[in-house]
Amino acid sequence: MSSHPLRYVPGCSVEYRGPTNTRGGEWAAVIKRGRDRADQYRATVPFHDGPDSAAREAVARLNDGLLADRSRADHWVVLGAALSMDGGDRYAYPVGPANLCPVLPLTVSEV
Repeated sequence: MSSHPLRYVPGCSVEYRGPTNTRGGEWAAVIKRGRDRADQYRATVPFHDGPDSAAREAVARLNDGLLADRSRADHWVVLGAALSMDGGDRYAYPVGPANLCPVLPLTVSEV
C-alpha cells in the first residue's frame, strides 16, 4: 500500500476573497510546483470574472514562466471541471498538459 495516489494530475486551488476597504471581492488562484515562492504561479481576478477565469489565468502565468521556451503542445490547460471543496468559496481544478486528459475519467477501481 502506498501513501500516495497511484495516479494524479496537478491541481490549481481557487478561493474567494471577500471585499476589503481597498479592493472588491476577487478570486485568487495558485498552482504550486514546490515549496518556494518562485515555484508558485498565482493570479487574481475580479469576483464577477469567476473562479474558472482565475484558474485559466494561473495556468497562463505558469505557461509564460515555466514553459515559455516549449511548444504550445506542452503548455498546460485546465483539464476538467472544478471540484467544490466547501460548497462555493474554494475550488480545485485539475491542470496540466492536455495529454493527461485520459487519466481523469478513471475511477479508483480501474487503476
